[in-house]
Amino acid sequence: MTVELLAARLQKLEQRFRWMKRAAILLGLLVTAGTAMAQLQPELDPFRLLRRPVSQREQPLTAPTQQTPVEAEVRSHHFVLVDEKGKERASLVADGAGSVFLVMFDAAGKTRANLSVSNDGPSLVLYDPSGQQRTIIGSTTAVGSHLNENGIAEKGPASSIVLFDKSGKLLWRQP
Repeated sequence: MTVELLAARLQKLEQRFRWMKRAAILLGLLVTAGTAMAQLQPELDPFRLLRRPVSQREQPLTAPTQQTPVEAEVRSHHFVLVDEKGKERASLVADGAGSVFLVMFDAAGKTRANLSVSNDGPSLVLYDPSGQQRTIIGSTTAVGSHLNENGIAEKGPASSIVLFDKSGKLLWRQP
């Protein structure tokens, strides 16, 4: 490799690192701001002046005859969310290997999104109506390695963004 190629690769890596550093800082600020907002006392609530008093709020046409009990904690191995027709629309499950999955289904019952945390790390997979994976964000083993610009096979990173076409062919991945 020539010095120019190495310099170009180093510059590209430095640009990626700066972008990732900025994104991490922004994410940290958002998390910090969200945490601070969640900890505000009611008297410090910035939206209290925008809310109408209870007496001025619209009252429901029919008052509920019974209050639904609220549990402080609910424990289960598997949660299933169903729609008004009793059809399964989402499932939250933890398996014996330590992984947790939140799977969401469309009206036809096909998987459309899968949010998981496994030993490999977190991932979000989005599916098209036919059930094909179209987008993977986070840890993925779907594309284990790829060829770089110089034709050298590189192992896939621990996390990435991967996009597929309708037939399941790799369209784009980063990094």
